[in-house]
Amino acid sequence: MREPLIEHHLAHWRTGMREMENLDEVGNGLRHAADAPHAPDAPDAPLIVLSASGHDPARAAQVPADLERAINEVKLALHAELADSAPDGLHRVLDEAGHNWMHVDRPDAVLRAIHELLERP
Repeated sequence: MREPLIEHHLAHWRTGMREMENLDEVGNGLRHAADAPHAPDAPDAPLIVLSASGHDPARAAQVPADLERAINEVKLALHAELADSAPDGLHRVLDEAGHNWMHVDRPDAVLRAIHELLERP
């Protein structure tokens, strides 16, 4: 039982590391797609982007503090662009929530955003 559990957790960790390795590429791809003449407009749908920018012990154990700051800067810029791409998009930064545990650190903010989206016409 121990080996499958370890492998399960390592698989998620590896995926997270691969995602961080191509963060710039994903951001640039989204920017280029939005600037392309044939790119579709963002749908007229409600959008609230929540960005967790607080201390995250799990991530702090994986990357040095200066890299963590750089990741947060890119992430916040990308999330702001994403929110701006929607007609009524909103971007909220949760300074006291960590990336991996936003829903645990700030369940009130997550639930508030969901309720606001459901209440929009």
